[in-house]
Amino acid sequence: MTRLLRPLLPILLLAALGVQAQAEDDPLEAAKSLVELGKTLIEVGQDVGDEKRVREGVAKLREAKKRFEEALRKPGLSEVESNRIQAWLVDVESRIDWYTPSKAAGGPDRVPGKVFSGEVKIPEMKPGERIGSWCRRVRKVYDASDDPLGQAALARGMATKGGVNALPTLYDLFQKEAHAEARVGVHEALATVGTSRVANKMATYASRSKEKHWANALDVIYLCLEKPERNEPEKPYLRAIRAFHKLKNRKLSLGIQKHLHGMGVPGTAALGEIIYVEDFGYHDYTIGLLATKQDRRAVPPLVHKMNRFKFEGRVQRPAHEALLRMGWYAVPELVERLNDKAAGIWVSWTLRKITGETMGTDRRKWRDWWAKERVRHPELFDDPDERPDGGKPPTTTGG
Repeated sequence: MTRLLRPLLPILLLAALGVQAQAEDDPLEAAKSLVELGKTLIEVGQDVGDEKRVREGVAKLREAKKRFEEALRKPGLSEVESNRIQAWLVDVESRIDWYTPSKAAGGPDRVPGKVFSGEVKIPEMKPGERIGSWCRRVRKVYDASDDPLGQAALARGMATKGGVNALPTLYDLFQKEAHAEARVGVHEALATVGTSRVANKMATYASRSKEKHWANALDVIYLCLEKPERNEPEKPYLRAIRAFHKLKNRKLSLGIQKHLHGMGVPGTAALGEIIYVEDFGYHDYTIGLLATKQDRRAVPPLVHKMNRFKFEGRVQRPAHEALLRMGWYAVPELVERLNDKAAGIWVSWTLRKITGETMGTDRRKWRDWWAKERVRHPELFDDPDERPDGGKPPTTTGG
């Protein structure tokens, strides 16, 4: 919020208060309006340097959190309603964490509303200087600074100019940085570099001896998943998510699932990774979440669950029914999965029930049919940037 908006701040606050008053009759709407009021108070407080308003905003977010939790306990909630409330709850919890001082981190507490300059001069690279040497010089400037936003900017600058050569320094900062605001910059820097190197490094923290780094490693993975897939292939990060699920820590996995679901489209592919790990209590929950996604990236784990060689209808049917709920959004990926030896029959049956077509398990016929049929379903590709392969149709070559 810029200084140009300062004359409008009282109006924004009054508007937020008005929305809250109108929503009081509906507990869920009241919770959502409390979130908006809390965000407005925080933005106003940060803009004018008023710590009291920031604290009031955080208090509103905490109140909203309680109301969301109460709404989740309400009897008769549908699965869709429950998932939606959980997504709001994840969002408000992350905002509370961001604006709340953290003594557990062992570093300086966050000062709500305090404005740091964030302005630092990143050392220029000398003629003939190696990138590694330059990164070490930037690190010295970082260590000498007491401005966490400035340190965050240094980390980002190191990643932008140094690329993979900056990773050793960034990994070291990742493990040592305690201040929340500086740590955000380090995480964003690692996500800027990306590549499978970062994914693999974050996955190494999925061990019980590295438990104190779990949350930070997952935050980096989430930031990487938010990048467009054409810029950052998701597969290494999907494997990293799976590494955390393999620990079979129920609380950890549930937190991951809630966060990925709350991310929306960027979290869809990773959401299904727990399906590939032996079930320790969350497969049905995840299948329910995947069923709400209008995205073909939700399909592969569901197909994996329909393994016909296991002869367990009670395991296969929920995945089949989830795909039916996805409907036409599942069709492009299902067509490509018809040659799955373990699930091909289930895939064919699912396609038949969604489309009404009967072409068995012949992928060539289905591909030819879909190449023509897809034009009747533009809703599947209304936002090509958010669809796998940019919404391109499946190829019609090969069988």
